[in-house]
Amino acid sequence: MIDALDLFGIGSSWGGFESLILPTNPERIRTATRWTAEGPTLRLHIGLEDPQDLIEDLERGFHQLHVAMAA
Repeated sequence: MIDALDLFGIGSSWGGFESLILPTNPERIRTATRWTAEGPTLRLHIGLEDPQDLIEDLERGFHQLHVAMAA
């Protein structure tokens, strides 16, 4: 999915203006409660790009994820 994105870079936000995405595994770092969700987790930092462009980029990424999971 992440490889199909054009507008999202991979990384953590340090207060910048660009949109970023980061795969995470909350199960390893949660201490207050147990993480029970299944599957991968993505953390998004939404920047100043046009919202419709970001939505289309995420739709493209989710489509690629769907294709990969169907294979």
